Amino acid sequence: MRVTPDVTVRNRRHPGGVRFVIPSLTATAVVAGVLVAAPAQAHDSEAADPSEGSVSLQDPKLSWQGEHYAVGSTAIAGLPCDAPENTTCDHFDLHVDVDPAHWESHQGGVEVVISWPDPEDDFDLRVYDDQGVLLGSSTSADSNLERVSVPNAAGTYEVVVNPWQVTDSDYTGQVALASSKKKGKQPSAGGEVPDEPLFDAPCSEGLAGPFPCENVDLAAYLPLSEIGATDIDLVFPNQGNDIWGWTDPQTGREYALMGTTSGTAFIDVTEPTEPVFLGQLPSAQPVRTIFRQWSDVKVHENHAYMVSEEPLHGMQVFDLTRLRDVSEPQTWDANAHYTGFNSAHNIAIDTDSGYAYAIGTDTCDGGPHIVDISEPASPAAAGCVDEDGYTHDTQAVTYDGPDTRYTGHEILFNSNEDTVTIVDVTDKENPVQLSRFGYEGAQYTHQGWLTPDSRFFLFNDELDEQQNGHNTTTYVLDVTDLENPRLRGTHVHDTEAIDHNLYTKDGKVYEANYRAGLRILSTRPISGGKLREVGYFDVYPADDAAEFNGAWSNYPYFDSGTVVVSGIEQGLFVLKPTGAAG
Repeated sequence: MRVTPDVTVRNRRHPGGVRFVIPSLTATAVVAGVLVAAPAQAHDSEAADPSEGSVSLQDPKLSWQGEHYAVGSTAIAGLPCDAPENTTCDHFDLHVDVDPAHWESHQGGVEVVISWPDPEDDFDLRVYDDQGVLLGSSTSADSNLERVSVPNAAGTYEVVVNPWQVTDSDYTGQVALASSKKKGKQPSAGGEVPDEPLFDAPCSEGLAGPFPCENVDLAAYLPLSEIGATDIDLVFPNQGNDIWGWTDPQTGREYALMGTTSGTAFIDVTEPTEPVFLGQLPSAQPVRTIFRQWSDVKVHENHAYMVSEEPLHGMQVFDLTRLRDVSEPQTWDANAHYTGFNSAHNIAIDTDSGYAYAIGTDTCDGGPHIVDISEPASPAAAGCVDEDGYTHDTQAVTYDGPDTRYTGHEILFNSNEDTVTIVDVTDKENPVQLSRFGYEGAQYTHQGWLTPDSRFFLFNDELDEQQNGHNTTTYVLDVTDLENPRLRGTHVHDTEAIDHNLYTKDGKVYEANYRAGLRILSTRPISGGKLREVGYFDVYPADDAAEFNGAWSNYPYFDSGTVVVSGIEQGLFVLKPTGAAG
Protein backbone atom coordinates (compact mmCIF):
# COMPACT_ATOMS: atom_id res chain seq x y z
CA MET A 1 0.00 0.00 0.00
CA ARG A 2 1.38 3.39 -1.00
CA VAL A 3 1.09 6.07 1.68
CA THR A 4 0.65 9.55 0.25
CA PRO A 5 2.14 12.38 2.32
CA ASP A 6 0.16 15.41 3.36
CA VAL A 7 0.78 18.06 0.73
CA THR A 8 0.14 21.76 0.90
CA VAL A 9 0.24 24.01 -2.15
CA ARG A 10 1.79 27.44 -2.13
CA ASN A 11 1.18 29.88 -4.97
CA ARG A 12 4.04 32.12 -5.92
CA ARG A 13 4.47 34.61 -8.72
CA HIS A 14 7.85 35.16 -10.28
CA PRO A 15 8.67 38.59 -11.75
CA GLY A 16 7.35 37.61 -15.19
CA GLY A 17 3.90 37.05 -13.77
CA VAL A 18 3.59 33.35 -14.65
CA ARG A 19 2.07 31.41 -11.78
CA PHE A 20 3.27 28.03 -10.73
CA VAL A 21 2.69 25.52 -7.93
CA ILE A 22 5.27 24.07 -5.60
CA PRO A 23 4.26 21.10 -3.46
CA SER A 24 5.57 21.23 0.10
CA LEU A 25 5.88 17.96 2.00
CA THR A 26 4.56 18.65 5.48
CA ALA A 27 4.43 15.21 7.05
CA THR A 28 6.12 11.86 7.16
CA ALA A 29 4.11 8.66 7.15
CA VAL A 30 3.78 6.03 9.85
CA VAL A 31 2.46 2.52 9.32
CA ALA A 32 1.31 0.63 12.44
CA GLY A 33 3.14 3.21 14.56
CA VAL A 34 6.52 2.52 12.94
CA LEU A 35 8.32 4.87 10.56
CA VAL A 36 8.99 2.95 7.37
CA ALA A 37 12.45 3.49 5.92
CA ALA A 38 14.04 2.61 2.61
CA PRO A 39 16.21 -0.47 2.33
CA ALA A 40 19.95 0.08 2.36
CA GLN A 41 20.41 -1.24 -1.17
CA ALA A 42 17.96 -1.56 -4.05
CA HIS A 43 20.18 -1.17 -7.10
CA ASP A 44 22.69 -3.32 -8.83
CA SER A 45 24.77 -1.04 -11.03
CA GLU A 46 26.61 2.26 -11.18
CA ALA A 47 24.91 5.59 -10.39
CA ALA A 48 23.53 8.10 -12.87
CA ASP A 49 25.67 8.42 -15.98
CA PRO A 50 26.85 11.11 -16.10
CA SER A 51 26.30 12.13 -12.49
CA GLU A 52 26.16 15.85 -13.30
CA GLY A 53 25.58 18.14 -16.25
CA SER A 54 25.00 21.73 -17.35
CA VAL A 55 22.51 23.63 -19.46
CA SER A 56 22.82 27.18 -20.76
CA LEU A 57 21.07 29.53 -23.14
CA GLN A 58 23.45 28.33 -25.85
CA ASP A 59 23.14 24.62 -24.97
CA PRO A 60 19.66 24.24 -23.46
CA LYS A 61 19.25 20.45 -23.36
CA LEU A 62 20.90 17.52 -21.64
CA SER A 63 20.09 13.93 -20.73
CA TRP A 64 21.47 11.19 -18.54
CA GLN A 65 20.94 7.51 -17.97
CA GLY A 66 19.74 6.64 -14.48
CA GLU A 67 20.62 3.67 -12.32
CA HIS A 68 19.26 0.21 -12.97
CA TYR A 69 17.22 -1.18 -10.07
CA ALA A 70 16.47 -4.84 -9.46
CA VAL A 71 13.78 -3.89 -6.94
CA GLY A 72 12.20 -0.67 -5.71
CA SER A 73 12.97 1.22 -2.54
CA THR A 74 9.57 0.43 -0.94
CA ALA A 75 10.09 3.72 0.89
CA ILE A 76 7.32 6.11 1.85
CA ALA A 77 6.84 8.52 -1.05
CA GLY A 78 7.11 11.55 1.24
CA LEU A 79 10.45 10.53 2.74
CA PRO A 80 13.24 12.62 1.15
CA CYS A 81 16.29 10.79 -0.17
CA ASP A 82 18.87 13.48 0.37
CA ALA A 83 20.84 11.97 3.26
CA PRO A 84 24.54 11.57 2.31
CA GLU A 85 24.54 7.96 3.45
CA ASN A 86 21.53 7.09 1.31
CA THR A 87 22.43 4.57 -1.38
CA THR A 88 18.98 3.82 -2.72
CA CYS A 89 17.91 7.02 -4.45
CA ASP A 90 19.73 8.25 -7.52
CA HIS A 91 21.33 11.71 -7.49
CA PHE A 92 22.13 14.04 -10.40
CA ASP A 93 23.74 17.46 -10.01
CA LEU A 94 22.26 19.99 -12.43
CA HIS A 95 24.12 23.21 -13.19
CA VAL A 96 22.14 26.01 -14.87
CA ASP A 97 24.63 28.45 -16.36
CA VAL A 98 22.35 31.48 -16.56
CA ASP A 99 22.95 34.89 -15.01
CA PRO A 100 20.05 35.54 -12.57
CA ALA A 101 19.74 39.02 -14.09
CA HIS A 102 18.63 37.36 -17.34
CA TRP A 103 15.23 36.62 -15.78
CA GLU A 104 14.54 40.31 -15.20
CA SER A 105 13.74 40.65 -18.90
CA HIS A 106 12.89 37.04 -19.74
CA GLN A 107 10.54 34.35 -18.48
CA GLY A 108 11.05 30.62 -18.28
CA GLY A 109 13.31 28.25 -16.39
CA VAL A 110 14.20 24.57 -16.53
CA GLU A 111 12.05 21.50 -16.65
CA VAL A 112 13.38 18.20 -15.33
CA VAL A 113 11.78 15.03 -16.68
CA ILE A 114 12.38 11.37 -15.93
CA SER A 115 10.80 8.55 -17.91
CA TRP A 116 10.94 4.76 -17.98
CA PRO A 117 9.51 1.99 -20.20
CA ASP A 118 6.79 0.35 -18.10
CA PRO A 119 4.00 2.35 -16.35
CA GLU A 120 3.74 -0.54 -13.88
CA ASP A 121 7.03 0.65 -12.44
CA ASP A 122 7.01 3.81 -10.35
CA PHE A 123 9.85 6.29 -9.92
CA ASP A 124 9.47 9.57 -8.01
CA LEU A 125 11.26 12.85 -8.72
CA ARG A 126 12.39 15.67 -6.42
CA VAL A 127 14.48 18.77 -7.10
CA TYR A 128 16.38 20.69 -4.39
CA ASP A 129 18.33 23.93 -4.52
CA ASP A 130 21.94 24.19 -3.38
CA GLN A 131 20.78 24.82 0.20
CA GLY A 132 18.83 21.57 0.32
CA VAL A 133 15.43 23.26 0.03
CA LEU A 134 12.83 21.20 -1.83
CA LEU A 135 11.68 23.20 -4.87
CA GLY A 136 9.28 20.68 -6.34
CA SER A 137 8.34 17.04 -6.51
CA SER A 138 6.41 14.75 -8.83
CA THR A 139 5.00 11.45 -7.54
CA SER A 140 2.36 10.39 -10.03
CA ALA A 141 0.95 6.89 -10.12
CA ASP A 142 0.09 4.87 -13.24
CA SER A 143 2.45 6.87 -15.41
CA ASN A 144 5.85 6.35 -16.95
CA LEU A 145 7.14 9.87 -16.45
CA GLU A 146 7.52 12.55 -13.80
CA ARG A 147 8.41 16.20 -14.27
CA VAL A 148 9.34 19.19 -12.11
CA SER A 149 9.66 22.79 -13.33
CA VAL A 150 11.99 25.35 -11.79
CA PRO A 151 11.25 28.94 -12.84
CA ASN A 152 14.01 31.54 -13.26
CA ALA A 153 16.61 28.80 -12.80
CA ALA A 154 20.21 29.79 -12.12
CA GLY A 155 22.91 27.96 -10.20
CA THR A 156 23.15 24.37 -9.00
CA TYR A 157 20.32 21.95 -8.19
CA GLU A 158 20.20 18.40 -6.92
CA VAL A 159 17.89 16.03 -8.77
CA VAL A 160 16.85 13.04 -6.64
CA VAL A 161 15.10 10.00 -8.11
CA ASN A 162 13.43 7.49 -5.81
CA PRO A 163 12.68 4.04 -7.33
CA TRP A 164 9.50 3.74 -5.31
CA GLN A 165 8.11 0.55 -6.77
CA VAL A 166 10.35 -0.90 -9.46
CA THR A 167 11.16 -4.33 -10.83
CA ASP A 168 14.28 -4.68 -12.96
CA SER A 169 14.15 -1.20 -14.52
CA ASP A 170 16.14 1.96 -15.06
CA TYR A 171 15.08 5.43 -16.18
CA THR A 172 16.22 8.24 -18.46
CA GLY A 173 16.55 11.83 -17.27
CA GLN A 174 16.19 14.95 -19.40
CA VAL A 175 16.47 18.68 -18.77
CA ALA A 176 15.31 21.51 -21.03
CA LEU A 177 15.95 25.22 -20.47
CA ALA A 178 13.35 27.60 -21.94
CA SER A 179 13.58 31.38 -22.12
CA SER A 180 11.44 33.95 -23.90
CA LYS A 181 11.28 37.70 -23.68
CA LYS A 182 8.61 39.17 -21.47
CA LYS A 183 5.98 40.98 -23.48
CA GLY A 184 3.45 41.66 -20.78
CA LYS A 185 0.91 39.19 -22.16
CA GLN A 186 -0.78 38.05 -18.97
CA PRO A 187 -4.33 36.80 -19.51
CA SER A 188 -6.95 38.12 -17.14
CA ALA A 189 -10.66 37.50 -16.68
CA GLY A 190 -12.72 37.31 -19.85
CA GLY A 191 -15.80 39.23 -20.87
CA GLU A 192 -19.31 38.01 -20.15
CA VAL A 193 -20.14 35.26 -22.62
CA PRO A 194 -22.51 32.31 -22.36
CA ASP A 195 -21.42 29.25 -20.41
CA GLU A 196 -23.45 27.07 -22.77
CA PRO A 197 -23.28 26.62 -26.56
CA LEU A 198 -25.17 29.05 -28.73
CA PHE A 199 -26.44 28.32 -32.25
CA ASP A 200 -27.87 30.18 -35.24
CA ALA A 201 -27.91 33.76 -33.97
CA PRO A 202 -28.09 36.18 -36.92
CA CYS A 203 -26.64 39.65 -36.50
CA SER A 204 -29.66 41.85 -35.89
CA GLU A 205 -29.64 45.47 -34.70
CA GLY A 206 -25.97 45.20 -33.86
CA LEU A 207 -26.10 41.99 -31.81
CA ALA A 208 -25.82 38.25 -32.40
CA GLY A 209 -26.95 36.91 -29.05
CA PRO A 210 -24.80 38.86 -26.56
CA PHE A 211 -22.06 39.62 -29.11
CA PRO A 212 -21.79 43.01 -30.86
CA CYS A 213 -21.64 42.57 -34.64
CA GLU A 214 -22.01 44.09 -38.07
CA ASN A 215 -22.46 42.02 -41.25
CA VAL A 216 -21.40 38.82 -39.47
CA ASP A 217 -23.86 36.16 -38.25
CA LEU A 218 -23.09 33.72 -35.46
CA ALA A 219 -23.65 30.19 -36.76
CA ALA A 220 -22.39 28.55 -33.56
CA TYR A 221 -20.45 29.18 -30.39
CA LEU A 222 -18.85 26.28 -28.49
CA PRO A 223 -17.30 27.14 -25.10
CA LEU A 224 -13.92 25.63 -24.28
CA SER A 225 -15.65 23.04 -22.12
CA GLU A 226 -17.46 21.73 -25.22
CA ILE A 227 -14.25 21.08 -27.18
CA GLY A 228 -12.36 19.08 -24.60
CA ALA A 229 -10.57 22.01 -22.97
CA THR A 230 -11.65 21.60 -19.35
CA ASP A 231 -9.69 23.21 -16.53
CA ILE A 232 -7.34 20.91 -14.66
CA ASP A 233 -6.96 23.35 -11.79
CA LEU A 234 -7.55 26.97 -10.88
CA VAL A 235 -3.89 27.91 -11.21
CA PHE A 236 -3.72 26.89 -14.87
CA PRO A 237 -7.17 27.46 -16.42
CA ASN A 238 -7.40 26.04 -19.91
CA GLN A 239 -7.32 28.59 -22.72
CA GLY A 240 -7.75 28.70 -26.45
CA ASN A 241 -5.11 29.90 -28.86
CA ASP A 242 -4.38 29.28 -32.53
CA ILE A 243 -6.84 27.98 -35.11
CA TRP A 244 -6.59 26.63 -38.66
CA GLY A 245 -8.80 24.65 -41.01
CA TRP A 246 -8.87 21.64 -43.30
CA THR A 247 -11.22 20.68 -46.11
CA ASP A 248 -11.30 16.98 -46.88
CA PRO A 249 -10.59 16.74 -50.64
CA GLN A 250 -12.53 13.46 -50.83
CA THR A 251 -15.73 14.43 -49.01
CA GLY A 252 -15.64 18.24 -49.08
CA ARG A 253 -16.28 18.35 -45.32
CA GLU A 254 -14.79 21.30 -43.44
CA TYR A 255 -12.98 20.99 -40.12
CA ALA A 256 -11.70 23.53 -37.60
CA LEU A 257 -8.44 22.66 -35.81
CA MET A 258 -8.24 24.69 -32.62
CA GLY A 259 -5.31 24.78 -30.24
CA THR A 260 -5.86 24.86 -26.50
CA THR A 261 -3.41 24.69 -23.64
CA SER A 262 -4.14 20.97 -23.35
CA GLY A 263 -3.95 19.94 -27.00
CA THR A 264 -5.59 20.35 -30.40
CA ALA A 265 -9.36 20.03 -30.82
CA PHE A 266 -10.99 18.79 -34.04
CA ILE A 267 -14.45 20.12 -34.90
CA ASP A 268 -16.50 19.33 -38.02
CA VAL A 269 -18.02 22.66 -39.12
CA THR A 270 -19.46 21.48 -42.44
CA GLU A 271 -22.92 22.39 -41.12
CA PRO A 272 -22.01 25.73 -39.50
CA THR A 273 -25.01 25.79 -37.16
CA GLU A 274 -24.40 22.18 -36.11
CA PRO A 275 -20.66 21.80 -35.39
CA VAL A 276 -19.55 18.38 -34.15
CA PHE A 277 -16.63 17.98 -31.73
CA LEU A 278 -14.62 14.93 -32.82
CA GLY A 279 -12.10 14.83 -30.00
CA GLN A 280 -8.69 16.12 -29.11
CA LEU A 281 -5.07 15.28 -29.80
CA PRO A 282 -3.46 15.83 -26.37
CA SER A 283 -0.35 17.92 -26.19
CA ALA A 284 2.91 16.03 -26.62
CA GLN A 285 3.68 17.39 -23.16
CA PRO A 286 0.33 16.95 -21.41
CA VAL A 287 1.43 17.78 -17.86
CA ARG A 288 0.87 21.37 -16.76
CA THR A 289 4.07 23.35 -16.34
CA ILE A 290 5.12 26.85 -15.36
CA PHE A 291 5.61 27.70 -19.01
CA ARG A 292 2.91 29.41 -21.03
CA GLN A 293 1.51 26.77 -23.30
CA TRP A 294 0.43 28.70 -26.38
CA SER A 295 0.36 26.42 -29.40
CA ASP A 296 0.06 26.71 -33.17
CA VAL A 297 -1.19 24.50 -35.99
CA LYS A 298 -0.95 24.50 -39.80
CA VAL A 299 -1.98 22.02 -42.50
CA HIS A 300 -0.27 20.52 -45.55
CA GLU A 301 -1.33 17.60 -47.75
CA ASN A 302 -4.04 16.36 -45.37
CA HIS A 303 -1.74 16.44 -42.34
CA ALA A 304 -1.78 18.84 -39.40
CA TYR A 305 1.46 20.02 -37.82
CA MET A 306 1.30 21.20 -34.21
CA VAL A 307 3.89 23.02 -32.09
CA SER A 308 3.74 24.49 -28.60
CA GLU A 309 5.73 26.69 -26.25
CA GLU A 310 5.87 23.78 -23.81
CA PRO A 311 9.58 23.12 -23.22
CA LEU A 312 9.73 19.53 -24.51
CA HIS A 313 6.86 19.48 -27.00
CA GLY A 314 8.55 19.26 -30.40
CA MET A 315 6.24 18.97 -33.44
CA GLN A 316 3.30 16.60 -33.68
CA VAL A 317 2.06 15.28 -37.03
CA PHE A 318 -1.53 14.10 -37.44
CA ASP A 319 -3.15 12.47 -40.48
CA LEU A 320 -6.42 14.36 -40.85
CA THR A 321 -8.02 11.70 -43.05
CA ARG A 322 -8.48 9.71 -39.85
CA LEU A 323 -11.37 12.09 -39.08
CA ARG A 324 -13.44 10.70 -41.94
CA ASP A 325 -16.62 8.91 -40.89
CA VAL A 326 -16.04 9.85 -37.23
CA SER A 327 -19.10 11.16 -35.39
CA GLU A 328 -18.19 10.77 -31.72
CA PRO A 329 -15.36 12.49 -29.82
CA GLN A 330 -12.31 10.46 -29.00
CA THR A 331 -8.77 10.96 -27.77
CA TRP A 332 -6.38 10.88 -30.71
CA ASP A 333 -2.69 10.09 -30.95
CA ALA A 334 -0.09 11.58 -33.28
CA ASN A 335 1.13 9.81 -36.41
CA ALA A 336 4.64 11.19 -35.97
CA HIS A 337 6.61 13.32 -33.54
CA TYR A 338 9.57 15.49 -34.59
CA THR A 339 12.05 16.35 -31.84
CA GLY A 340 14.61 18.45 -33.70
CA PHE A 341 13.56 21.34 -31.46
CA ASN A 342 11.78 21.48 -28.12
CA SER A 343 9.49 24.49 -27.80
CA ALA A 344 8.19 26.73 -30.58
CA HIS A 345 5.82 29.67 -30.67
CA ASN A 346 4.53 29.18 -34.17
CA ILE A 347 4.72 27.16 -37.37
CA ALA A 348 4.42 28.23 -41.01
CA ILE A 349 4.27 26.03 -44.09
CA ASP A 350 4.98 26.75 -47.75
CA THR A 351 2.31 24.48 -49.19
CA ASP A 352 3.95 24.63 -52.63
CA SER A 353 7.40 23.47 -51.54
CA GLY A 354 6.53 21.11 -48.68
CA TYR A 355 8.77 22.82 -46.14
CA ALA A 356 7.67 23.83 -42.65
CA TYR A 357 9.21 26.63 -40.61
CA ALA A 358 9.06 26.33 -36.83
CA ILE A 359 9.21 29.80 -35.35
CA GLY A 360 10.67 30.98 -32.05
CA THR A 361 12.27 27.65 -31.20
CA ASP A 362 15.18 26.92 -28.90
CA THR A 363 17.33 26.41 -32.02
CA CYS A 364 18.55 28.64 -34.86
CA ASP A 365 18.99 31.58 -32.46
CA GLY A 366 15.20 31.79 -32.38
CA GLY A 367 14.96 32.15 -36.15
CA PRO A 368 13.02 29.81 -38.45
CA HIS A 369 13.91 26.14 -38.02
CA ILE A 370 13.38 24.51 -41.42
CA VAL A 371 11.78 21.06 -41.61
CA ASP A 372 11.26 18.95 -44.72
CA ILE A 373 7.72 17.54 -44.41
CA SER A 374 7.50 15.95 -47.85
CA GLU A 375 7.28 12.64 -45.98
CA PRO A 376 4.85 13.40 -43.12
CA ALA A 377 5.77 10.25 -41.21
CA SER A 378 9.46 11.22 -41.24
CA PRO A 379 9.98 14.99 -40.91
CA ALA A 380 13.63 15.92 -41.38
CA ALA A 381 15.68 18.95 -40.36
CA ALA A 382 16.66 21.02 -43.39
CA GLY A 383 18.33 24.20 -42.14
CA CYS A 384 18.18 27.40 -40.11
CA VAL A 385 17.50 31.09 -40.67
CA ASP A 386 19.43 32.90 -37.97
CA GLU A 387 21.01 36.05 -39.40
CA ASP A 388 18.43 38.40 -37.86
CA GLY A 389 17.84 36.56 -34.59
CA TYR A 390 14.41 35.80 -33.14
CA THR A 391 11.40 35.53 -35.44
CA HIS A 392 7.92 35.69 -33.92
CA ASP A 393 5.92 34.73 -37.00
CA THR A 394 6.38 34.32 -40.74
CA GLN A 395 4.59 33.71 -44.00
CA ALA A 396 6.40 31.26 -46.29
CA VAL A 397 5.62 31.34 -50.01
CA THR A 398 6.94 30.17 -53.34
CA TYR A 399 7.04 33.65 -54.80
CA ASP A 400 4.94 34.67 -57.79
CA GLY A 401 4.73 38.42 -57.27
CA PRO A 402 5.76 41.60 -59.08
CA ASP A 403 9.49 41.38 -58.27
CA THR A 404 10.34 38.99 -61.10
CA ARG A 405 13.96 38.59 -59.94
CA TYR A 406 12.61 36.15 -57.34
CA THR A 407 9.88 34.35 -59.25
CA GLY A 408 9.88 30.70 -58.17
CA HIS A 409 12.09 31.40 -55.15
CA GLU A 410 10.98 30.42 -51.67
CA ILE A 411 10.61 33.60 -49.62
CA LEU A 412 9.95 34.21 -45.93
CA PHE A 413 8.24 37.38 -44.71
CA ASN A 414 9.40 37.40 -41.08
CA SER A 415 7.98 39.46 -38.24
CA ASN A 416 11.10 39.91 -36.13
CA GLU A 417 10.00 41.93 -33.07
CA ASP A 418 11.10 45.33 -34.43
CA THR A 419 11.37 44.72 -38.18
CA VAL A 420 9.83 42.96 -41.15
CA THR A 421 12.72 40.89 -42.49
CA ILE A 422 12.49 39.27 -45.93
CA VAL A 423 14.64 36.20 -46.56
CA ASP A 424 15.23 34.02 -49.63
CA VAL A 425 15.36 30.42 -48.37
CA THR A 426 15.48 28.67 -51.74
CA ASP A 427 18.86 27.26 -50.71
CA LYS A 428 18.03 25.86 -47.28
CA GLU A 429 21.67 25.68 -46.25
CA ASN A 430 22.43 29.24 -47.32
CA PRO A 431 19.49 31.61 -46.72
CA VAL A 432 19.92 35.12 -48.11
CA GLN A 433 18.47 38.12 -46.27
CA LEU A 434 16.98 40.43 -48.89
CA SER A 435 15.84 43.32 -46.68
CA ARG A 436 15.15 44.41 -43.14
CA PHE A 437 12.43 47.03 -42.70
CA GLY A 438 12.08 49.04 -39.48
CA TYR A 439 9.47 51.67 -38.79
CA GLU A 440 8.81 54.57 -36.44
CA GLY A 441 7.13 53.60 -33.18
CA ALA A 442 7.91 49.90 -33.48
CA GLN A 443 7.22 48.06 -30.23
CA TYR A 444 6.69 44.39 -31.19
CA THR A 445 6.39 43.48 -34.87
CA HIS A 446 4.10 40.53 -34.48
CA GLN A 447 2.58 38.99 -37.63
CA GLY A 448 1.51 39.75 -41.16
CA TRP A 449 0.22 38.38 -44.47
CA LEU A 450 0.62 39.15 -48.16
CA THR A 451 -2.25 40.33 -50.29
CA PRO A 452 -3.11 37.70 -52.93
CA ASP A 453 -1.21 39.64 -55.62
CA SER A 454 1.90 39.79 -53.34
CA ARG A 455 2.15 43.56 -53.78
CA PHE A 456 1.51 44.42 -50.13
CA PHE A 457 2.40 42.84 -46.80
CA LEU A 458 -0.11 43.84 -44.11
CA PHE A 459 1.25 43.50 -40.61
CA ASN A 460 0.51 44.35 -37.00
CA ASP A 461 2.48 45.42 -33.98
CA GLU A 462 1.31 43.68 -30.81
CA LEU A 463 2.44 46.31 -28.33
CA ASP A 464 2.15 49.66 -30.11
CA GLU A 465 -1.42 50.21 -28.91
CA GLN A 466 -0.36 49.81 -25.27
CA GLN A 467 3.03 51.49 -25.48
CA ASN A 468 2.28 54.32 -27.91
CA GLY A 469 -1.28 55.01 -26.78
CA HIS A 470 -2.99 54.98 -30.19
CA ASN A 471 -5.87 52.93 -31.57
CA THR A 472 -5.54 49.57 -33.30
CA THR A 473 -3.18 50.07 -36.25
CA THR A 474 -2.63 47.91 -39.33
CA TYR A 475 0.52 48.67 -41.34
CA VAL A 476 0.47 48.56 -45.17
CA LEU A 477 3.92 47.67 -46.49
CA ASP A 478 4.64 47.91 -50.23
CA VAL A 479 6.79 44.87 -51.11
CA THR A 480 6.81 45.17 -54.89
CA ASP A 481 10.59 45.46 -54.49
CA LEU A 482 11.64 42.72 -52.06
CA GLU A 483 15.00 44.38 -51.50
CA ASN A 484 13.50 47.77 -50.72
CA PRO A 485 10.07 47.57 -49.03
CA ARG A 486 8.33 50.87 -48.28
CA LEU A 487 5.56 51.78 -45.85
CA ARG A 488 2.62 52.86 -47.99
CA GLY A 489 0.38 53.84 -45.07
CA THR A 490 -1.53 52.71 -41.99
CA HIS A 491 -5.13 51.94 -41.20
CA VAL A 492 -6.16 53.21 -37.76
CA HIS A 493 -9.25 51.45 -36.41
CA ASP A 494 -12.01 52.88 -34.25
CA THR A 495 -11.05 50.57 -31.36
CA GLU A 496 -8.27 50.63 -28.81
CA ALA A 497 -7.75 46.87 -28.94
CA ILE A 498 -4.47 45.11 -29.60
CA ASP A 499 -4.22 43.45 -33.01
CA HIS A 500 -2.97 39.88 -33.17
CA ASN A 501 -3.34 37.67 -36.26
CA LEU A 502 -4.55 38.69 -39.72
CA TYR A 503 -5.09 36.91 -43.05
CA THR A 504 -6.13 38.06 -46.52
CA LYS A 505 -8.55 36.57 -49.05
CA ASP A 506 -10.41 37.89 -52.11
CA GLY A 507 -9.97 41.59 -51.44
CA LYS A 508 -10.56 41.38 -47.70
CA VAL A 509 -8.48 41.27 -44.54
CA TYR A 510 -9.64 39.17 -41.60
CA GLU A 511 -8.10 40.38 -38.35
CA ALA A 512 -8.35 38.73 -34.92
CA ASN A 513 -7.88 41.76 -32.69
CA TYR A 514 -8.13 40.43 -29.14
CA ARG A 515 -10.92 42.29 -27.27
CA ALA A 516 -12.30 43.81 -30.50
CA GLY A 517 -12.82 40.32 -31.93
CA LEU A 518 -12.90 39.61 -35.67
CA ARG A 519 -12.59 42.69 -37.88
CA ILE A 520 -13.13 42.40 -41.65
CA LEU A 521 -11.58 45.08 -43.86
CA SER A 522 -11.78 45.79 -47.57
CA THR A 523 -8.50 46.24 -49.45
CA ARG A 524 -10.14 48.32 -52.21
CA PRO A 525 -8.36 51.54 -51.10
CA ILE A 526 -5.02 49.80 -50.44
CA SER A 527 -3.10 51.52 -53.25
CA GLY A 528 -3.35 54.66 -51.13
CA GLY A 529 -2.13 52.81 -48.05
CA LYS A 530 -5.62 52.55 -46.55
CA LEU A 531 -8.20 49.89 -45.67
CA ARG A 532 -11.93 50.12 -44.92
CA GLU A 533 -13.84 48.15 -42.28
CA VAL A 534 -16.88 46.33 -43.68
CA GLY A 535 -17.87 44.06 -40.79
CA TYR A 536 -17.00 42.74 -37.36
CA PHE A 537 -17.90 40.23 -34.68
CA ASP A 538 -16.86 41.10 -31.12
CA VAL A 539 -16.12 37.97 -29.05
CA TYR A 540 -15.41 40.06 -25.93
CA PRO A 541 -18.52 42.16 -25.25
CA ALA A 542 -17.22 43.82 -22.06
CA ASP A 543 -14.94 46.34 -23.81
CA ASP A 544 -12.36 46.87 -26.56
CA ALA A 545 -9.48 47.82 -24.25
CA ALA A 546 -5.85 47.20 -25.21
CA GLU A 547 -5.51 44.01 -23.18
CA PHE A 548 -4.65 40.40 -24.02
CA ASN A 549 -8.07 38.74 -23.99
CA GLY A 550 -10.57 37.65 -26.59
CA ALA A 551 -9.85 36.64 -30.18
CA TRP A 552 -6.53 34.89 -30.73
CA SER A 553 -6.81 34.01 -34.43
CA ASN A 554 -9.11 33.19 -37.31
CA TYR A 555 -9.28 31.00 -40.42
CA PRO A 556 -11.17 32.48 -43.41
CA TYR A 557 -10.23 30.02 -46.19
CA PHE A 558 -13.17 27.60 -46.32
CA ASP A 559 -14.83 27.60 -49.76
CA SER A 560 -18.21 27.78 -48.01
CA GLY A 561 -17.40 31.26 -46.68
CA THR A 562 -17.48 30.09 -43.07
CA VAL A 563 -14.92 31.84 -40.85
CA VAL A 564 -13.82 30.24 -37.58
CA VAL A 565 -12.38 32.28 -34.72
CA SER A 566 -10.65 31.12 -31.54
CA GLY A 567 -11.31 32.94 -28.27
CA ILE A 568 -8.71 32.70 -25.51
CA GLU A 569 -11.17 32.55 -22.63
CA GLN A 570 -14.25 31.79 -24.70
CA GLY A 571 -13.87 28.94 -27.19
CA LEU A 572 -14.78 28.37 -30.84
CA PHE A 573 -16.86 30.79 -32.90
CA VAL A 574 -18.28 29.63 -36.25
CA LEU A 575 -19.22 32.74 -38.23
CA LYS A 576 -20.88 33.63 -41.55
CA PRO A 577 -19.99 37.06 -42.97
CA THR A 578 -22.85 38.73 -44.86
CA GLY A 579 -23.46 41.81 -46.95
CA ALA A 580 -20.37 43.91 -47.59
CA ALA A 581 -18.33 41.56 -45.39
CA GLY A 582 -19.46 38.43 -47.25
